[in-house]
Amino acid sequence: MPQPDKKTAKHDHARHDHDRHAQDATVKLAQELVRVASVTALKAEDQPESRRSIDLAVEAAEKSGATATRMEFEGDHPKWDYPVENVYLEWNLGPANDDDGEPVRHICYIGHLDVVPPGDAAKWTQDPFSGTIKDGYLHGRGVTDMKGSVAAFITAVEDLQKELKAGGKVKISMILTTDEEWAAVNGTNKVLQWLKQKGEAPDAFIVGEPSSQDELGSHIKIGRRGSLVGTFNVAGVQGHAAYQELFENPNRALALAIAILNSHEWKDGNEHFPNTNFEAVALKSGDFNASAIIPGKAEMMWNIRFTPDQTPDGLEKWIKDALANPPDWAKNHPDAPLLKNITVTANKDTASVPYYSEPADLALSAQKAVKTVLGKDAELDGSGGTTDGRFAAQVFPKAEIIELGLPERGGIACEKHKPEDYLSRGGMHQIDERAALDDLVNLREIFKETVKNYGQQQRKPASKRPAPQPGPAPGGAG
Repeated sequence: MPQPDKKTAKHDHARHDHDRHAQDATVKLAQELVRVASVTALKAEDQPESRRSIDLAVEAAEKSGATATRMEFEGDHPKWDYPVENVYLEWNLGPANDDDGEPVRHICYIGHLDVVPPGDAAKWTQDPFSGTIKDGYLHGRGVTDMKGSVAAFITAVEDLQKELKAGGKVKISMILTTDEEWAAVNGTNKVLQWLKQKGEAPDAFIVGEPSSQDELGSHIKIGRRGSLVGTFNVAGVQGHAAYQELFENPNRALALAIAILNSHEWKDGNEHFPNTNFEAVALKSGDFNASAIIPGKAEMMWNIRFTPDQTPDGLEKWIKDALANPPDWAKNHPDAPLLKNITVTANKDTASVPYYSEPADLALSAQKAVKTVLGKDAELDGSGGTTDGRFAAQVFPKAEIIELGLPERGGIACEKHKPEDYLSRGGMHQIDERAALDDLVNLREIFKETVKNYGQQQRKPASKRPAPQPGPAPGGAG
């Protein structure tokens, strides 16, 4: 019988090594969750998948002794009033009080099971909701953001059952919503309000969002910038492109406005937060099938990511002032008179406010856990998109908050990773979203160590607990 050459044997060994975690409990639960096409249910026909994702999570958590309280909220917004499925899970695995007779510290995980649409499924290597395991990765929409993290936390608690029952000094709970990727009106914020009305006050929150870029555990978030979205509606006069006296081009006003706003250099960042930035997100104007017609209007959607130094009201005023009183270089621009044709709308009712949680026991516990599991030092920062962590900061301002999850770029732990995929596919919200199996398993271990470390910390008097900066009302995430 012919023997395989060394190259073939090496490849077979590598393939086995890459997929060695395929039967791991965390990977299997993540795979089950990914196979549910739980795109944020803005329409009634998408709601069954949202419910099914909650069903799976509840079933898995109940095996480890969790009690589930399911709740559906709707309304409270003139446009985004669709019903949202949520659940609160609670594990009471150890004593209710510590050695001093004080209630044990309460740590709550916040997660979401809704996902963004996959886009053009034909561009994916496999079906976006197949949950395929290949070359050391679990593939599928939402595995990184953030079904893999949810699976890791549920299975971490399951592994901790015996240890916590034998004398663990921490209470564990979990909030899961199916609307984080869109308006977030009837999701996590409503559950937190319900929890507060019950008289519960978690001491700490772990938000399971992707928290590092390339490698698991390189970063732990202790805050996030806010997000303000708005539009420019530009009035013009339609006409023939060859006859300037017959048109007033709205695109020229729009182009100048973008240049003015992008010319402002923000310097409000710090060691944890990037600077505020303004970006044009979407443009709508004219007709590609009518090359000689100047359009009569133009529209643009914009987005500002802002630090705790800014507010939605202040940013709206900045935009309007910048267009009404442009910088010197723009005042003499031939299109400056057209700026008056721009109507500015800032969607402040759905603005996501920034938050900052002074690092304390939880952040220290997580850093220690990363060091134990991965042997690396995790950096604390506040970069990235908005998350439901802002709601925890608003409802429970005395609680400490961290964000800890999978690498946002899909993980590069596998030698099969294709260099040409880097930053173009494989990451959160990208085509071929994926997570390394090693990362899923290691994240579970980090969660376990974090919970144990936190339970061993001495409870501080309420007056000495750090208070995250509060902020105004809810808004969409991402």
